Amino acid sequence: MEDGATCSTVDAQTLISKLQSDAADSLAALCVESMLAQPVGSLVPRSVVVSTTRKALAAWLESPTAVSTLNQVVESVANRLQTERRPLKDVMANEVRLALREVIGRPFSPDRKLVLTIIDREPTRDLVRQLLLDTVLEFGRRASAPVAGMARGLGSLARMAGEKVKSRTGGLGSLVGAVSDEVERQLEKRAVEFVDSALAGVFGQIADAVSDPRQAAEAAELRTAIFDGALELTGPQLAREIGNLDVAGGAEILRAGLERWLAAPSSEAQLAELVGHLLERDEQRVLSVVLSEIGLLEVTREVAREQLAVRIRAIAATPEFGAWLAALT
Repeated sequence: MEDGATCSTVDAQTLISKLQSDAADSLAALCVESMLAQPVGSLVPRSVVVSTTRKALAAWLESPTAVSTLNQVVESVANRLQTERRPLKDVMANEVRLALREVIGRPFSPDRKLVLTIIDREPTRDLVRQLLLDTVLEFGRRASAPVAGMARGLGSLARMAGEKVKSRTGGLGSLVGAVSDEVERQLEKRAVEFVDSALAGVFGQIADAVSDPRQAAEAAELRTAIFDGALELTGPQLAREIGNLDVAGGAEILRAGLERWLAAPSSEAQLAELVGHLLERDEQRVLSVVLSEIGLLEVTREVAREQLAVRIRAIAATPEFGAWLAALT
C-alpha cells in the first residue's frame, strides 16, 4: 500500500510538472477544439442564458454599491478627459477617422414615414413652433418699423398744433399708441395662425430632405458636417457634458425600472423571447462554422488556446491543485 501511494504521488508530481510546461498547450488545444465542435445551443442553452441574465440583473439591483461604483468609473473617465486638451480629430487615428467619415458620407435615404414617425412628436412640434413664431414676429416688428416711425412723426406734428387740437382729438399720441398695440396684437395672432398651419409643411420638408433619394448627397453632406463638428470637441468639453448627465441619477431610474420589470409576471416570457431571437439563427449550428463565416475562427482558436494554456499552467502551479490531484489518486 505504501508503494502504491508513493507511485501515485510520483505520478501526480509528474503530471503537475507536465501541465506547467508543454502539456498545458496540448490540453488547452483539446479543450478549445472540443468547444468549437459543439453546436452554439449546447454551449449557451436558452434556459441558461435566461436564468443567468435574471440572476445577474437581480444581483445588480440588490447591490448597495453598484450605482456608486458606476459613478466612480464615470468620474474616472471624466477626470482623464480633463487632461486631454486636443480635439478628438487629433486623438483619433487618422485612418479610423477617414474611414468613419467615408461611411457617414455614403448616400442613404431612409423611409419618409419612418423619419416623420421619429421627428414629428409633440415636444418637437412645440420647439419648432416657438422657433418659427419668434422668427416671424421679429421679422414682422422690423417690417413695421417704418410705419411706427411715420406714426411718431404724426405725433410730433400733433404736439405742435397745441392744446386745442389735443383736446379735440383726445391726444393723438394715445391714438398712435393704441394703433401700434392693435397692430402688434394682429401681427402676433396672424403669426401664430401662420406658424401652426406651416408646421406640417416644415416637418414634411425635413422628412423630404432626409429621405428623398434625389437629396441623398445633401443629406450625406449634413451628416459629414455634424461628424466633423463632433471631432472638434476636446476632452474637457466632453468631460463637462458627462458631468451634466447625472449618471448616478440615471442609474437609479434604470434600476427602479428594471426592478418593476423583473417583478412583473411577463418578464420571464419576454426575456426568453429576446434570447430566442438572438440565438434563433445559430442555435443548431456548430460554433466553428459560425466563427468561420465571420472570419473569426482562426483568431478565436489561437487566442483561446494561448489564454487557456496560461490559466492551466497557473492553476497547476498552485498548492491547491496539487492537493486536489493527490486526493484523486
